[in-house]
Order: sequence, then structure tokens, then C-alpha cells
Amino acid sequence: MRKITLELLRQGPSHNQLLSPLTAYIALCENHSAVTLHVPFEHNQMLYRLRALSYQLGPEAREFQLGDTALVLGKLLGEIPGLTADLNRRGADAATGDEPVTHLRLILSASELALLPFELATAPSGFPGEGQPLVLQTQQPICVTRETRRVPEEFIRWPSKPRVLFAYASPPTFEDVPAAAHLLALREALAPWLALSDDLDDDERLEIIGERLSVLPDATVESLERACASSDYTHIHILAHGVDLPGGYDQRYGIALISHTDPKGYEVVSGARLASILRTPRRDKAGKFVRPAVVTLASCNGGNVGGVTGVGASVGHALHEAGIPLVIASQYPLSFGGSVMLVQDLYQGLLWGEDPRKLLVGLRRRLHSCFKDQHDWASIVAYASLPPNFDDQLANACIQQAMSSINIALRASDRVMVAFSDRESSSTGRHQMLADDKRQEMLRHVQRKVAYAKERLEAANEAYPAQRARILAQLASTEKREAQMLYHSRRSTSRTTKKGGNEVLDKLERARTWYWQAYLLNRSHPWELVQYVSLTLFLRTSGRLSPSDWGEAKVKPLWFTADSQSRNDAENGSACDRAWAYGNIAELSLIEPWLKDVPLPPEQGTIDKAIKACRSVVELAGPSSFHVFSTRRQILRYLEWFGPMVGPHWFGLQELAEQMLDVMPVCEEPEWNY
Repeated sequence: MRKITLELLRQGPSHNQLLSPLTAYIALCENHSAVTLHVPFEHNQMLYRLRALSYQLGPEAREFQLGDTALVLGKLLGEIPGLTADLNRRGADAATGDEPVTHLRLILSASELALLPFELATAPSGFPGEGQPLVLQTQQPICVTRETRRVPEEFIRWPSKPRVLFAYASPPTFEDVPAAAHLLALREALAPWLALSDDLDDDERLEIIGERLSVLPDATVESLERACASSDYTHIHILAHGVDLPGGYDQRYGIALISHTDPKGYEVVSGARLASILRTPRRDKAGKFVRPAVVTLASCNGGNVGGVTGVGASVGHALHEAGIPLVIASQYPLSFGGSVMLVQDLYQGLLWGEDPRKLLVGLRRRLHSCFKDQHDWASIVAYASLPPNFDDQLANACIQQAMSSINIALRASDRVMVAFSDRESSSTGRHQMLADDKRQEMLRHVQRKVAYAKERLEAANEAYPAQRARILAQLASTEKREAQMLYHSRRSTSRTTKKGGNEVLDKLERARTWYWQAYLLNRSHPWELVQYVSLTLFLRTSGRLSPSDWGEAKVKPLWFTADSQSRNDAENGSACDRAWAYGNIAELSLIEPWLKDVPLPPEQGTIDKAIKACRSVVELAGPSSFHVFSTRRQILRYLEWFGPMVGPHWFGLQELAEQMLDVMPVCEEPEWNY
């Protein structure tokens, strides 16, 4: 994504300065010359505009100030020649339309400038989409974010396994907040990573949901701090009313949380105090401060600076300044419907690893189109400080989340299939047909979830060319696991068809093709080549490949290449890499006897090599490691799936696979970064 940095500066401290046409500001845009700017209004004039934008002066005043303020701010931005030049400079990607969004980073050090709603500005002459709202025009979509210099962006790690905290408060004297709608939106956004099925009771379902989503109703300062101190939440969503901070000579906004000691039943928490709560030390890890990657504030005036004479800032700015990389808030009152849409649009994308800047562009458009009587689209303000390698981190999060969703769906399928098999052991006739219908319904549900996750992976394959080898390998693995699910499902049902068997082989052919493409893109790891050789031999034995398609002279050299590279890897590198290499050697040993046109039973040397490799995986990675789990799963495929499908053609396969499994302990699937 193309980034343009615009910094507006002035002399003196950040606070205690009013807007005035007499004040000179310095605008620095990328490597262009500095430009002097003057705002065209006095401070009290801007405060009047803000009152209208905060729905305090009636609809007519709001409509007028909405348009007039947008024009004034657009003209102010138009006085920066470097910004005009950079916005019209299209890179190679932008010219083709592959990466159209431009990220405009606003770095504002002066409190009074933070009052200005730059998100509302109309594109001035020379800007893309002249005459249209800058953040809504389609000629060159722009995401405007605000920033402070105090966030050390180089230490930010974008989460690849999200865990969400939803805290809300609705004090007795306030209008009820739409907590149920927000919770439903978060629950739906997390659905792809929840291993839920019909065979679970309510307690089991709540436990699974609780691993990804924690809900804090009637939030107090104490309960919110305790929740943050007990777990590392990656995303925190706060739904509360924005309220003026009491006392003092300077107007500031905070959020209203429940209080069991205050007579009013609530207390107003400032941005600085909320930052201390959300970045509290972990109770069980001394010296480690929690640090969510994203905080969303569904609170009126959560992004509103208020007064500028005293030290302080908006709630959103204070959270960002405390080191939270991305804070999304509202600088004006936000409608209930708009707040729900904010949760839906942002979390549906953020949890899949989508770029938050692109999500903000889409969110503003949706708010503008759906809420004609509010300007929620301009109220949204984002404070962001993203690391230089953010695109790489997004790619990793995108791939990890897609594979995690696929893995959870297929694991749930496996569990339900086992449950059905147990129930049906004594069922016949009509009960068997009903069970088949239920199984097929479950299968279709899993297939829809997997298909959507695969679409995400395929989109990532286009968006992140540097990650194509990894993505293609994951797509191939997914096709293979889907084929296995279909095989076991069709085998256990009373309605097995030839079409079902062909569908299994079709998926394996696609997996074989993707494994080969992945290996050609990255030949440093032989695992993809091992899988290509394995599927080639299986499909040949199943009658899917003709001798000209596979040929012993073609496959055998590839087997030797994979074996040589795996042996070299097994002698060098970390224990983790060596364990994976021995896993490759184990599988290569298992399929070695079937490299010839007329396979022979495995020789004793091959058997010894396979068993030794399996033992090495356990010794290097540990008996409960993902290495052991994955290698066992791979060998079980030959025993429970590949072998039965090809029948006697793989003579001796079952005995060798059983001996290999005997030296590898059974373990639950641990967490793994795909």
C-alpha cells in the first residue's frame, strides 16, 4: 500500500494554544519542501462548527456546517503542493488497479489541530475526486489515519491468533447501549474459528467460545483492569457512553463505567486512566505489560479532543499514545446503527487478517450510504502507527487465520463423524437413512466453511506474491484433507456413489498440482516435493494417471532429490527443522517400495530406516509436539485411507505403517503456526 506522511507542526507545547489565522503552522509532506499554513478561522468559530457537527444546533445548522467545514478543510489541505503532487503520483500497482488505496498518515502534534475533522474534508482542486469528500471519492480511495510519534512501531506484532474482549457499560441514568447487537456481531465474526457442532452441550459451547471471546457486562474500572491483567487480549471492544469529565477548567471527554460506590451509579474514566487500565501489568508475568493490537471505542466523543488549554487529549489519542498500535473511535456522537456496523465491518475483516486501512475505507462508504441523517462516516477517526513490515505481518496473519479456520472445521467434522459412527453401530433401516441425512447436512456445512477459507487463501495468493509458495502448499494440504473427509463420509454412508469416489480423486489431483507449483516456487524445503511424489504414486495406483503421466523415470529422480535434501536437513539446523526432515524421511521410506511399476514388499533396510526416522521425530520434537501429531496423521492416511482405496496393489503397506505408528505416541493436536 502506498503511504503518504503529512506532519503539521508549530512551535511551543502541544497544549494551551488556540486556533488563529495569526498562528503559523509548518506542513511537512514526505521529502517535499516545508510549507507555512494558516487556518482561516478563530478558535471560537471552530467551536461553533463542532457544536453543529455534534448534533447540538439542529439539522439545518448541521447540514450547513457539514458542507462548509468540509470545503474549508479541503482548501487548507490544497495549500500543500507536496501533498497534491504525491496524491497524483500513481505507482505501478495503482496504475493497474491492483492496490488502489492510499494511506494518508496525519501526524498532529498540536492539540488545537486535532480538533479539525480532516476526515470530513472535501477534495480540493488538483486532488483525486475533486469536489467529493476526500475519504469517499472513488478515483483514488484514501484512508486517513492520525498518529503520534510516541508509539515505537518497530516493536508491533500483528496478531495471527485473535482473542477478543468485549466490555460494555450502561449506567442506570443513561440510555441502554446496544450490547446484544454488538455481541452478536462479534460472535458472528469469530464463528469461523469456533469448533462448534450439534453434539456439544451448552457448557461445552460456552467453553469453546470463551477461548476466543470474553464478555464483560456492566464493566467497572476494577473488573476491566482485572480482565486485562489476566489474559493477553489482541482486540478490545468497549461499548459505553461518552461523557464530559467533571471539574477542571478545560473540557475533556471520558467514558462512563459502572461504579458501585458513586451515588450516581457510574464514574467517568479519562483517556489517560483508561490507557493505564488497558496496558496494565500481567498478574502472572511480572514486568510484562499487556498490549492489545486493536482497541475499538463505540462511544460518543471517544475521539473528541475537547478543550485545548490544559494538558490532555481525546480518549482515542490517549490510548494510542500509550502504545496501542490501532485505536478506532468516534469524534462526534455515533448512532446505534452506525456503532453496530462498525463492529460488523471491522471485526469481520480484522479477524481474517485484512488490512485495517482498507476496511476503514469500506466502512466509511457503508456508513455514508446507510445512514443519510447522520455523518457517522466522518465521525470515525483512526489512530494508527503501523510497522514498516506491516504487509508481511498481514500476509502471515491472513494465511494463519485461513488455515486455522480450515483446521477447526475439519476437526469438528472428524469429531462428529466419530460420534455418528458410535450411534449408528446398531442402527438399521430408516434410522440409518436419517443418520445419513444428518451427516450429509454436516458435511455441506463444513464444506461451505472450508470453501470460504480457501477463497481467502486464494485472494491472499494474489495479494501477496512473495507468499505464494506457502499459500499454494496450504491450499494443497486443504484439498487433501477435504478429500479424506469426503472419503470417510461416503464410506460410512449407505449412499456411497461412484461420483463421490471421483470427487475424492479430483481433489487429490488438484492437491498434487498445487504441491508441484509450490515446490517450483520454493525448493529450499522438500516437504511439498514429498507430497507430490506420494500423490503421484497413489493416483497412478488408483488408475488416475497413465504411465506417460507419471513414469518411473520421472518420479524416481524426484524421490531421490527429496530424500537427499531431507537427509541433509536432518543433519543440520535447529531441532525443529531436523524433526521435520526426519518426518519427510519416514514418509519417503514408506512409499519407496512402490516407486517401481511392479512394487515389491518393503525390504528390512527400508523398514529399519522408516522406524528410525519416526523415533528421531519423537526424540527431537517431543512426544506431544505438532511434529509427532502431523507425522502420525500422515502415516494414518496410508493405513486408513490410501491403502483401503487401492486395495492389494500396495502390498505390505499396512504392516509397515503399523510398525511406524507403534514408535510414535498418540497425542492431541497442539497449537501450530501454519
